[in-house]
Amino acid sequence: MTTLTPTRLRCDYLAAPCGLTTARPRFSWALEGVGDQAGYDICAGRDRAAVAKGQGDLWQSGWTARDETQWIRWGEAPLTSDLRFWWSVRVRRADGAVSDWADPAPVMTGLLHAEDWSAQWIARYFVLPAGRETPSDNLYDNPWQARPADYLRREFTLEAAPVRATAYVSALGLYELHLNGQRVGDEVMAPGWTDYHQRALYQAHDVTDLMQPGANAIGAILGEGWYSGRVGHNQRRAGNHYGGRPGLLCQIHVDYADGRRDRIVTDAHWRTAQGPIRYSDFLMGEHYDALLEQYGWASPGFDDSGWQPVEVYEPDPAAPALTAMKSPPVRETVRLEGQCMHARGGEWIFDFGQNIAGYVEMEIRGAQAGDRFTLRHAEILDADGGLYTANLRHAVCTDHYTAKGAARETVKPSFTFHGFRFAALSLPVGLSPEDVRLTAIAIQSDLETTGAIETGSPLVNQLLSNIAWSQRGNFLSVPTDCPQRDERYGWSADAQVFWRTAGFVMDTSGFFAKWLDDILDAQLADGAFTDVAPSKPLNPYRLTGQPGAPGWGDGPVIMCWQHWLRHGDLELLEQAWPALSRWATYIAEANPTFLRVNRVHNNYGDWLNVGPASDRTMVATAYWAHVADLLARMAQTLGRQAEARQHRDTAARVRAAFLDAFVAGDGRITGDTQTAYLLALDFDLLPPALRHAARDHLLRTLDSADGHLQTGFLGVRHLCRVLADNGAAEYAYRLLLKETYPSWGFSIRHGATTIWERWDGWTPEQGFQSANMNSFNHYAYGSVGEWLYARMAGLDWDEAAPGFRAARLRPLFDRRVAPVRAQYTAPTGTYRSAWDIDGEAVRWTVEIPPNCTGTAELAQPASSVKVLGTKPEAHGSGCRFTLGSGRHEIVITPWEGPT
Repeated sequence: MTTLTPTRLRCDYLAAPCGLTTARPRFSWALEGVGDQAGYDICAGRDRAAVAKGQGDLWQSGWTARDETQWIRWGEAPLTSDLRFWWSVRVRRADGAVSDWADPAPVMTGLLHAEDWSAQWIARYFVLPAGRETPSDNLYDNPWQARPADYLRREFTLEAAPVRATAYVSALGLYELHLNGQRVGDEVMAPGWTDYHQRALYQAHDVTDLMQPGANAIGAILGEGWYSGRVGHNQRRAGNHYGGRPGLLCQIHVDYADGRRDRIVTDAHWRTAQGPIRYSDFLMGEHYDALLEQYGWASPGFDDSGWQPVEVYEPDPAAPALTAMKSPPVRETVRLEGQCMHARGGEWIFDFGQNIAGYVEMEIRGAQAGDRFTLRHAEILDADGGLYTANLRHAVCTDHYTAKGAARETVKPSFTFHGFRFAALSLPVGLSPEDVRLTAIAIQSDLETTGAIETGSPLVNQLLSNIAWSQRGNFLSVPTDCPQRDERYGWSADAQVFWRTAGFVMDTSGFFAKWLDDILDAQLADGAFTDVAPSKPLNPYRLTGQPGAPGWGDGPVIMCWQHWLRHGDLELLEQAWPALSRWATYIAEANPTFLRVNRVHNNYGDWLNVGPASDRTMVATAYWAHVADLLARMAQTLGRQAEARQHRDTAARVRAAFLDAFVAGDGRITGDTQTAYLLALDFDLLPPALRHAARDHLLRTLDSADGHLQTGFLGVRHLCRVLADNGAAEYAYRLLLKETYPSWGFSIRHGATTIWERWDGWTPEQGFQSANMNSFNHYAYGSVGEWLYARMAGLDWDEAAPGFRAARLRPLFDRRVAPVRAQYTAPTGTYRSAWDIDGEAVRWTVEIPPNCTGTAELAQPASSVKVLGTKPEAHGSGCRFTLGSGRHEIVITPWEGPT
């Protein structure tokens, strides 16, 4: 490609926003091709074809002589609500060559102001305890008092076919929208999880093509979801965390060719009934009874005389603020065909080959009316080949289907999901597995995949797959700890240790922007961040959330800084700064000795480590120093010089207290654990004179564990990075490739397709770990992924140029994993690194996107490195050189490394 081309157009994190949170959004693009950008020209307008030619009736920026491609602010009068437009950009190189206009990207502004809403919250009339009628035997009875789904509908008339129709929809709970018998949108578990007492998300749908002149009908199905269904592990208050029944808010704007507009809104004209979803709950499962289907319920002309009026109501304690979607919605993303393995205890066991979060679609032939099909779900099998479900705790994870007797029937759940690889199918008499086809459907927040690595090591390739699938299974509206048992919280420490890895694997920008809203909503009045966000289900007896522990409450600071380095999004830092400052004050005012002993709450320490436990005050104090360092850098970035000095002073005082309390003269740290040395080295807590001694102590702890890791959640992220950065890359690779317990390879050798929560989740000697906490899909230990991208492959951000305007290229060549091919699609464009070892030579190819540079740093002396057009310079015992945009071939000979 000899031209320079703008690609991956984004408006406020999204490729096609369906609702904005601001009237002056920001625009970004990446670049492909040859050369660097010297200027850009943006246009936006309501006519897509005109915008494709560079003619916009809303904004014509004209040529702007700047090389920036990220976060360009809307340059005209503030946008209005309910506006649909397209935008495009072209770029110019320094030599005057001009690109074509990029393919126009769509934007829907949504409803920007509270007064734009005229719809009212509606729901089925309130029936306790579980949405059923007067106490009596009832088809909707179930042991868990899970509610049946509520069906709502209304009809309306249009005078003519609309030229444009947009539906704005929110729910307290989950919804599916139907219009004239057709499902609207492809989202699932919509609109997503928030603290519904403060905020609810809404979605915008273009429904123009579903409308018709004359009679129309709109329908919605409501499920409990996170709002009133079961969330979390507290069985004394398993559900009803936000309310007792789901609600709907819907407003449709209908525009006609002559300029007139109609609005169809949720109000007292809607009617409600119960239908074929006899109950649905995240933890219990779903029962769909096809005998209760009401054909045509969402079509005009349906007889709803037996339905009841809805109730218009004000949600308790108050109607939530309505926020447009910042993150891509949850969607079905992957389908996996099930293979029938064997029968156990009257059930047929199916294997889908991959541990996922999602549900099973069942295709049935030859069922009789009233036949019952039951599916149970599990991540793993027991020694007898049956489902192992003890680790689900109180989650039942069972779906039922009652057939209607058609020749072929297909069904899948609407308002539940499970974490599973295996399913056990119970069949009615007369049917066999050959009569049923099972397909597992993985669901996730539909984030763009941005990273890929392929190596010559099958073990490393499987580890990379396990990391990605654990992220898929747990990035579902919020980053959860696990998708299967009765928990599924957004734990902040689990997320912060994994966040750098997550950003390589997927575009997490909008996902984090949404979750940051949840984190800030959950912050307590005294400044404490919470362990989880949204926070209410963790400890439902508190009037406020559970205050965060060290490493947990610190998570927002760490993730905001990483978001800045990856995306260069200054506005997000500014949004978060007041809350981050309150957290810093919350810690400091309670710990005048600069040892973090107070306000540590559920001080979890290095959670789920194996081997010696790290001193929890040592871990907490190390994290305090790290957080103070990051806050100083953020304050400097934001131009808050006085606050930067204050945080630097705090960091210095905490370091001094750490040294005095925990570090001996020979560099030995209290507890003498791997995590102690890892945190001290990675958080730069030691004076230069003690760093080498601490490194040697770290290596000693590894040697004494026969080369095995002993770290928990907080320590594992630092293992390979600290080793490689301190002259022990061989130790890092040995840990990476080890297959004996405890190691990443151990779980892979025993069939893992996702990351386990515990190193000893299962061992041949002990069998399964405690069923009280033993997930087989938990991404925290996958935090090694950042090292695989940054050091094994050699693609990392450069802190001096946030947003990947530059990259650090520091691959660690090792014959045991060669060849390595990696790419990462950064906000600015796609970086690639591929290396192989040919005899005594390393051949390394690097591709850097336009407008960007890369700084290569190698351990080899400069005399052994040949780069076309660039002369490496000596740097310490190795060499360093800078590469511009384009493709570069590098040969290193002779190469001396592990054989």
